[in-house]
Amino acid sequence: MAAILLLSTLAAAVDARAGEFESGFGFDISVPDTWLVLTRNEAAAKAEIFLDEAGSSELAAIPLAVRRKVYERIRAGELEIFYRRESSSGSFIDNVNVLVQPGPRPSTPEDVAQICAMLPGEFSRVFGRPISMDVCEIRERIRQRALYLQFDGAIRGTTTLQYQIHRDERATLILTATVSTEGLPRMMSEFEAMIASIRLH
Repeated sequence: MAAILLLSTLAAAVDARAGEFESGFGFDISVPDTWLVLTRNEAAAKAEIFLDEAGSSELAAIPLAVRRKVYERIRAGELEIFYRRESSSGSFIDNVNVLVQPGPRPSTPEDVAQICAMLPGEFSRVFGRPISMDVCEIRERIRQRALYLQFDGAIRGTTTLQYQIHRDERATLILTATVSTEGLPRMMSEFEAMIASIRLH
């Protein structure tokens, strides 16, 4: 569940689209016109950017082991990525990544409590610095109960928002937004609108 970084070099590297998007993970979603979409194949073609630290102190701040895991998932075609057309904070670009994770999302109060207690320590270990969990709760979204997380991003000065949505008996749909903290109110509105627009096949 690592936060994904998108740099301006990636934004310029592909011809992407927004609007009504049919995901390769079995759902439709509305993406704002101010955003662009990378399909799994388009993202995979540029995966090496996540290992290249040249010219990006932000990217270099992420532990190499985390970036390698991101790289491997992207190369395997396991992520779709949405990102804002323009950066509002240096080279960091607000983004949403989408993946499918095997197994059900936590559903019982006991499961949720256990996850919420464990995640701050796990994220802190993975990102190599203390990570605060601002919100960890069940919310009603697209006519089902979804797990919502909000926590410090992997890069200082960013916040990560995440929904875990029941896809089917074998898989959970994970949508993770990472935003510069100054843009958080706008991202929260846009991300909620994206989530509300999801239509599972």
